Amino acid sequence: MKLRTLFFTLLILISGHTYSQDLNSKKLNEFFNALEKRNEAMGSIAISKNGKHIYSRAIGHRTIKGKNTTPSNTATHFRAWSITKTYTAVMILQLIEEGKLSLHTTLDTYYPQIPNAEKITVELMLKHRSGLFDYVNDTDNPISLQGIADKDSVVAIISGLKPNFEPGEDFRYSNTNYLLLGYIIEILDEATYETSLFKRISSKLNLNSTYFGTNTISKLENIAETYHYDTNWKPVTGEANYNNHLATADGGIVTTPEDMTLFIDALFNERLVSKQSLNTMLQGEELYRLGVMKNQFENYEGYGHTGGWISESSLFYYPEHKLAIAYTTNGIVIRKEDILNNVLKIVHNKPFAVSMNRNLQALLVFGIGLLLCIVGKLKLKKFLNTAYPLYLGYSIALLYWAGTIISGFLYGNNYSHVRDGIPVLDTFYSNSGTFNASIQFTIALLSILFIYRLYKSSKRLNINFIPLLPLIFIPIYLIGSSLFPSPNVLYSFFANCIILSILSPLLAIVLWRNKSLLKIRRGAVISLFLMIVSICFIISRSSIPELVHTYWGIIQRLLFLGWTSWLVFLSFYFIEVSKLKLHAKSKLTNQ
Repeated sequence: MKLRTLFFTLLILISGHTYSQDLNSKKLNEFFNALEKRNEAMGSIAISKNGKHIYSRAIGHRTIKGKNTTPSNTATHFRAWSITKTYTAVMILQLIEEGKLSLHTTLDTYYPQIPNAEKITVELMLKHRSGLFDYVNDTDNPISLQGIADKDSVVAIISGLKPNFEPGEDFRYSNTNYLLLGYIIEILDEATYETSLFKRISSKLNLNSTYFGTNTISKLENIAETYHYDTNWKPVTGEANYNNHLATADGGIVTTPEDMTLFIDALFNERLVSKQSLNTMLQGEELYRLGVMKNQFENYEGYGHTGGWISESSLFYYPEHKLAIAYTTNGIVIRKEDILNNVLKIVHNKPFAVSMNRNLQALLVFGIGLLLCIVGKLKLKKFLNTAYPLYLGYSIALLYWAGTIISGFLYGNNYSHVRDGIPVLDTFYSNSGTFNASIQFTIALLSILFIYRLYKSSKRLNINFIPLLPLIFIPIYLIGSSLFPSPNVLYSFFANCIILSILSPLLAIVLWRNKSLLKIRRGAVISLFLMIVSICFIISRSSIPELVHTYWGIIQRLLFLGWTSWLVFLSFYFIEVSKLKLHAKSKLTNQ
């Protein structure tokens, strides 16, 4: 009997463990279906475990020509961009294992004309610590390599660029490092980078969808073109101008996510380099190692690389679970980091909810509100005639800010209150989006009751109610932006509605001239100031784009702090005046 019990206990434990390891493909499909339906991303993803593909999915289109569209599939080719650097690093380590090179070999062995070449080692170049000027990003006019036929001409251009710092003194990402490392591979292999890539990596792993070189790539038919979303998907202007960088070892590979996962799985299983070389690649405390960068998802460490220019890509391997994930996108609305964060939550069975239908959510909230109104009609009417609804201004402000903070925590580590705006919480299919939308609907209902009570109080106190009318833009914004989340032309319309709430404190300053209204006018000035500062930064976005982008969360929060503080000031004033009137009435009655 004891043996039978023990057997069944072990069976349950084993079956439970097996189930926990199963990939939740259904939830992944729900997530990517949602992204595709709402035009929040186009691209392709592949996931492998123990070297075997367990999930592949493509969404969106590889080409869009008017009404003629060609859907992407899992065989569609995408630009790997800087993930190419990991392939380059692997080939450099292979050459080191063959004794043709070492990490301490200096650049002057091949290119003495480059500044500081005698102090720049292969290791410093792999780690982006050489100080070499980045020919792509360190200039307002990126250096075009298009039409330059030979490497010597390219090296001549690089030789004339001033270094950013002395070798080894600092870290600065520079594409020039890997461009030159690619040239060194060609010198030592006496072949083109394309040939070396095929012989050293592609042919060994049967990567039949991995290509390099402008001529080769131009012959590919199933290749994704890049688009941006503006009411609909539109091609990225001047994409052809970027082809000049496709034939370089810093970002020239075109491949598929499935091939990318095969590559990184082989790397970590020592099929491309030895265990010692792999350890050399990964060792260090910096985020960027030898051709790979460290990625942290909760307690799981991953290694890989990202890439991006006009489109984006990502490739990471998580050794603890022998898990590889590759994601490429040719249509960016939601950041790839955010999408992959949600994918990892699903893969690791972490709490994650694909948001419910917004229309259903709206009907649910309004249905509950309507039911409450019908059931308690007389009590609601009695409640609205008391002073209690005037406290809703405080409640709305508190609930709104508490809601956004909680949403940020629910969203995870990728959300920054400094960088990311408040509405962005609702653009993602996640727990934070569902929670934030529910909070916004609730606040919208409360704000309608609050505005109605202010209107009744203003009539009773003989105060001009015109400054209160623009407050209606607050529930319009809250409801509209939740029903039509970004990307959506209606979302833009409703999101901008909140700016019009600035008219309320402005009109209060202009129209409420009575001395008894001095306190509320002071509050209006404070609220108006906060909103104007925010709007000035928003208008200046084109002239100071980097500042606005970096601090967008703070800039937008000033606007939101303006209208929420205005509700608080209104509550304070009308409650105070109501109490004074009530006290005066009571005193008169007693007399």
